[in-house]
Amino acid sequence: MNRQYAEKLIAEAKELNDGAWIEHSYNVARLAEKIAVKANMDSEKAYIVGLLHDIGRRNGAMQARHALEGFNYLTNIGFEDGARICITHTFQYKNIEAIYDNWDCSADEKRFIKSYLNNVIYDDYDKLIQLCDALTLTNGYCYAEKKMVNSVLKFGFKDTTTNKWNAILELKHYFDTLIHKDVYSLF
Repeated sequence: MNRQYAEKLIAEAKELNDGAWIEHSYNVARLAEKIAVKANMDSEKAYIVGLLHDIGRRNGAMQARHALEGFNYLTNIGFEDGARICITHTFQYKNIEAIYDNWDCSADEKRFIKSYLNNVIYDDYDKLIQLCDALTLTNGYCYAEKKMVNSVLKFGFKDTTTNKWNAILELKHYFDTLIHKDVYSLF
């Protein structure tokens, strides 16, 4: 997978389901690339997986299901790293109930996602896209706390919310340490 092909996939997805998620995806990709450069990670890979993290939304309006739709789509075209990110990006806190969105998957699909998460060890690309997703709105970047509050206002506070918030703040601290500066300075 290269940048040009990933951008072609997003252009095709935009034709199927245009919306704010397209610009959000580009913003995640650009921030992931910037952080990856500073963290001595593969910035091209970071950009690509950041760009495609929400590709499941190509199939229409959906909530949590977009993770599974993206996983299936990218698996079918042979992009396993991207497929993985489609599922892991929304689970900074590895708990199936710690999702802001509402569940719009079948019970079997939800069990698959739970099993997948239980069997994956997050690498720095999973963590990077989790962080970038948590810092990105459709119109740009924001502090993690602002996005957290926006998400709770939209979806409500759950028993898992505090743990999810702590996981996001731990990701920020991890990358602040890795790049030797505040991630927010890269906005």
